[in-house]
Amino acid sequence: MEKRVTGIYFAVLVIGILYAVYAAFSFSVTIESRTEEKGVVRWDDRMEASQEGDSYVYRCVLPSTDTEEKVIVYNTVHQILEVFIDGEKIYELQGRAGRKVKTTGFCWNVIHLTEKDAGKEIVFRVTPVYNDIMPKGGFYYGTYRGVEHRILAERFARVILPVSIALAGVVMLLYGLLVVKKGQDAEIIMQFSVFAVMLGIWSIEETQMLDWIFPCSMLLVSLSHLMLMTMPIPFLLFLHRIYHNGESRLWSFCCYVNCAVITVRVLLQLTGMYDLRETLFLTHIFLLVLVAVVVIMTVREIAANGFAGQVRVNSICVLVVLASTVLELAIYRLGHISTPLGSCGFLFYIVVMGIINVRRSRMLMEQARESALYRKLAFTDELTGMPNRTAFREDLEKRMTPDKTTGMERILPTVIFMFDLNDLKKCNDTYGHDYGDRYIRMAAAALKKLFENEGECYRIGGDEFCAWTPYKDQNDIDERLEMLEQEIQARNREGFVVTFSVAVGYAVYEDNEDGGGLYSTMKRADAMMYEKKQEYKKSLAV
Repeated sequence: MEKRVTGIYFAVLVIGILYAVYAAFSFSVTIESRTEEKGVVRWDDRMEASQEGDSYVYRCVLPSTDTEEKVIVYNTVHQILEVFIDGEKIYELQGRAGRKVKTTGFCWNVIHLTEKDAGKEIVFRVTPVYNDIMPKGGFYYGTYRGVEHRILAERFARVILPVSIALAGVVMLLYGLLVVKKGQDAEIIMQFSVFAVMLGIWSIEETQMLDWIFPCSMLLVSLSHLMLMTMPIPFLLFLHRIYHNGESRLWSFCCYVNCAVITVRVLLQLTGMYDLRETLFLTHIFLLVLVAVVVIMTVREIAANGFAGQVRVNSICVLVVLASTVLELAIYRLGHISTPLGSCGFLFYIVVMGIINVRRSRMLMEQARESALYRKLAFTDELTGMPNRTAFREDLEKRMTPDKTTGMERILPTVIFMFDLNDLKKCNDTYGHDYGDRYIRMAAAALKKLFENEGECYRIGGDEFCAWTPYKDQNDIDERLEMLEQEIQARNREGFVVTFSVAVGYAVYEDNEDGGGLYSTMKRADAMMYEKKQEYKKSLAV
């Protein structure tokens, strides 16, 4: 389910990003202003409001003096704006005629005044692009720099929380990519961090700080819609990972519905039938469905597995988010006071769940390291550092694994080598076990060289070694034996307490001879090695 959803999600996300870029370069608004002078003071506005048809009109008389280099700044949201001084139009914000995007976006309109405007009447005619949009109050008067400082100061506190959310998501994403790197825990962290980054970007855009820097940017408008539309997918993938009922069809149903909603909204915008703003209700409906699904799956999870672990923490955090969001809406509705309670709830959720996921991943990584260490100890010979008998048997089984396509057991062409050190007992009895260990390590170093590029060599007993390598031809076997002889001679020239000597036997796997698989091949190689060892002993007796 997850791979399909992720594939569809990224395809939809890429389409959305391409649309946002397309909107940024293809759709624009027209702004006509007579000057771009800047000033440095501030003034609180007072406007007389009235309504004329579909338009809202605000008018006032400008000060009789000191209007040189002053500005009036007014924030429009999806609205057309015309500004008149004594009946003369001096500023206009409108959509380009015939374009598919109706909105003018979010725009801080800066009306520059001159000395000649003193004492004259200024009129703002605001016409909403959409029926459900109402003009907001708040006209700023003063110098450009003074108004800018006030606007940024008023919104600075509001942008701290969204930026913190986005940064928390980025930190978690980097942790997942650079530290955890792979596995289910990396996927959980990255899915949650992508959700946090998207939520942060959307929340930053909602503060309209960026709109002051990039007025009437269609890219920002599209990006805001894109983040809101797509952020539920990584959140759903995260939840389906931490819940035991992750394979339930409800998760995949939600993901597919969200992808469908995104596709429909973008297509309706591209065809010019409806703006993204006009189809926003589809995403709102989906978010309600999402809340219902999360509640249902949480109840099922608690009923089946109890209220513990990540599910408990996640449920408590979600309740905090819901409570803070409802409280923020209630305060706004009752007192028309905007508060950051909702953002505080989301930041709390992201930080808490981020810490939980990071701690869990670190614990599992430590367990994995310990498991790898135990496995290494279990499969490694302590004296030589070579793989041991257990590792040899496991690797041999892998070469006898049934073919995945046919299901038939097929043993790959293989050569088994058996080695036995001559005179190890003599070395131990005469010079002590320290010299015996040095003899074994010397032999291990020589044998490793034979199979360092292909195959593997193992210490399977006190003085016994074995190895396997893919079978090519007899020349390859003879070359390896010749290399071993050269290694033996080189070490004997260096000198040791006993003569370095190795008895060698080998056998190539044959279907008609080795009914027991490679273990039968190993027995034939061992028999050959035993013969060589007996020949060596007879040569010493002569």
